[in-house]
This record gives sequence, structure tokens and C-alpha cells, in this order.
Amino acid sequence: MSTEPRKYGLFALHDELDRLLRARYTALIVEAEVAQISLPSSGHAYLLLRDRDRARGDTSLSVVVWRDDWRRFTYKPEVGHRVLVRGTLGVFASRGGLNLYATGIARAGDGAWAAELNRRVARLTAEGLLDPRRKRALPAFPMTIGLATSPTGAAIADFLRVSRDRFPAARVLVAPCQVQGPLAAPSVLRAVELLIEDGRAEVIVVARGGGSKEDLLPFQDEHLARFLAGCPIPVVTAVGHEIDTTLVDLVADAVASTPSAAAVRVLPDRGALIERVDAAELRSLAAIRRRLSALRLATQQQHQRLRHPTDRMRRDRERVDALLARLDRAVTWRLERSRGRVAAAAGRLGPVGPGLVPARRRQLDGLERRLQAAARAVVSARQHRFARAAGRLDALSPVAVLARGYAIVTRGDEVIRDAATLSAGDAVSVRVGRGRFWGRVVDGPE
Repeated sequence: MSTEPRKYGLFALHDELDRLLRARYTALIVEAEVAQISLPSSGHAYLLLRDRDRARGDTSLSVVVWRDDWRRFTYKPEVGHRVLVRGTLGVFASRGGLNLYATGIARAGDGAWAAELNRRVARLTAEGLLDPRRKRALPAFPMTIGLATSPTGAAIADFLRVSRDRFPAARVLVAPCQVQGPLAAPSVLRAVELLIEDGRAEVIVVARGGGSKEDLLPFQDEHLARFLAGCPIPVVTAVGHEIDTTLVDLVADAVASTPSAAAVRVLPDRGALIERVDAAELRSLAAIRRRLSALRLATQQQHQRLRHPTDRMRRDRERVDALLARLDRAVTWRLERSRGRVAAAAGRLGPVGPGLVPARRRQLDGLERRLQAAARAVVSARQHRFARAAGRLDALSPVAVLARGYAIVTRGDEVIRDAATLSAGDAVSVRVGRGRFWGRVVDGPE
């Protein structure tokens, strides 16, 4: 006896399957690993459970957690956690997919993927690749930045926008690569290799926008992490959201939360640099003004102490004349004293004979001649010294130089030693050997 097949519409079939599953599996607990989590604005939570079998490979199951249930859960699972999900099975009519409608979730363990990730971190740590001391400082003013990212994603647009605003003088070399999927890790590695071979980049940024834990799996690749750890150029990573941490973040020299934050991290702020330069210029001008004021004051003081050679010669002549006058007075006084002593001696001797007077007079005349000779010798020596000093002064005197055809040019109180300090229109004074005249500069210096 044959049974006629029952005819269903697609929605009717889905409704029938949903009714049968809910009636058959009123309550069950499924153990698996969380592969993905989606939290849309509706407040509901959507999870993807995954499990592995060596013989049959991977399998997955979608989990739906309604908004009210998700809010009351004290434990919120994360990607990589192994969980126990309690709920009922059903079929979503619009899509026909099999769903587990969760009423409770508990932690079952770290999960296979989380355990593997921990093993990778342990190996890199044991080799010293995660040691903070090996991280290099970023260049302060890089003029060329290498960027390994998707050429069509939002990451490249954000990075270039911030770099133009922040420091437009820097060049950005973009090495296109895949940032999602099974080929992403080798694609990123090759992009960084090209930037290294190019040799112009001073720092390399590996960037990718936000995504799920599953989307970020390429950046958990151990081979890629080892390659970036050995990169000869400093590496900055900007992968995922701020809360995400990948293996490439652990080995990078610096980590940014987003591609925009990476641009801020590697590029100086043009506005801040301009302010620093302006401040330095103001400090330099102030220092120059202070120095010029000090030099002007010192010049004025030196000018006040400076005496013209003719003034010095006049003072020396006056001094010599005064010495000669003192010498004349001293000689006259000495002669008069000697005469007085002779007269006194003659008085004590009493009357002298005719023969004694001429002898005394001859003695007195001899003393007078000796005094006069000594006075003339002193005066001659002083005159000779004065003549030599006057000769040296004449040789050093700028007046003597002017007499040979030279001139002294001044602008106000400033003696002009360099024609480059003059400008067209400057009024100058020119002193020559005999006299002084004034003029004005009609053309700039040559």
C-alpha cells in the first residue's frame, strides 16, 4: 500500500518542523565552543556554537538569546569559551535555519581554541618575543609611513584622513592585503615584506577595522606574529576594537586602538610643532635683543672711557711742563741754599785775607756749574723720553693715519667697519687728515 506524499508550502514546512522539534526536544543542554557572538541594537544575542571531530570535521549550531534572557544572564560568554547552553530547538520560518533558543548559559571550560591560543602565547613568551624591553621607540618625525591594510576598507580612509590633517608632509606607502579570511595572514605578511624591501618606510602600521573574534583570527597567526617580531622596522598594530588583543598586538612595538589612533601615534601634530617653533623663535629674538642691549651698553661704557690720542699727548705735555717747572724751582732753591750756606760759613770764618776770597769764590762757582750741568742733564733726559713717547703716540695716532690719505666714516656714534652695514639713504660723517665733511649713501654696498 503506497502512501501519497504530503504537500507543504515552505513556510508551512518550517512551521511543522518547528512544532515537531519543540515538542520532541522540550529541554536539552548542548556543550560546544563559542565561535561568534553578535549583539545588535535590538538587544537580542546571537551566538554560533562550534564543535570539532577528527573524523567528521567541524559542525556548528546557531543560538538565539532573547533580550530579556540575555539581560538576566550573570555570565556573558566570549569567543573561545566552552559553554553549556540550555534551551529548546526550533526552526526560524523566515530562513529555515535550525536554532537553539537558549534559556540559560554556563561556562564549561576554556574551549579548544582558547587553549590553543594560550599555548601560542606561552611559546612566544618563552622565546622572549613578548618581552617589553625588546620593543623599539617610534621615530619622532617620520617622513614615510608604510601601511599594510585592505585597499577598500574603512581603515585606510581613516588613517589617510588623520595623517593629512595631522602632518601632511609625511608620505604614506600603502601595501594592499587581505585582512579577513583564511588567506589574510599570508597576505599581511607579504605586504609587510614588500614595505621592508622598498626600504623607504620608517615605521610600518598594520591596520584593520573592528570585527568579530572570528574575523580577527588571521591576526592570531603564530607565523605572522613571529615575522612581525623580527621586522627590522618598528611595527604599530591597529587591529579590531580597543578591547581586542591579538598575537600581533603582543609582539608589536606599539599598539593603537583604531587605525585613526595609529595615525595619531606615529605622526607628529603639525599645530603643536608650529606652536613650538613660534615659541622658540620668540625666545631666540628675546635672547638676541638682550645680547644686543648688553653689547650696546658695553660699547657705550668703552666709548666713555676711550680718550683721543691728541688728548693724551696734550696731558703728557702738560705733565712734562709741570715737571720742568718743578725742576727749575728745585735747582734755584738748591743754588740759593748753597749760597746761603757759603755766606754763613764765611761769616763764621770772620775776615778773610785777600788770597782766601778768590779760592772760596772759585769753589762756589764750581758748585754752581756742577748744579747747572746736573739740571741740564736731567732736563735733557726728560725731554728725550718725552720725544720718544710723543713719537710712539704719533705712530699710533689715527690722526697720523688720516694724514696719509685715509678716512674714518661714522654713522651717528657708530664707526663703520663693514660696508654691508650701510643702506641707501644713510647719513654718514667722514673725517680726513684735515677736517671733516658729511654725506649720504646713494646706493647699497657692493
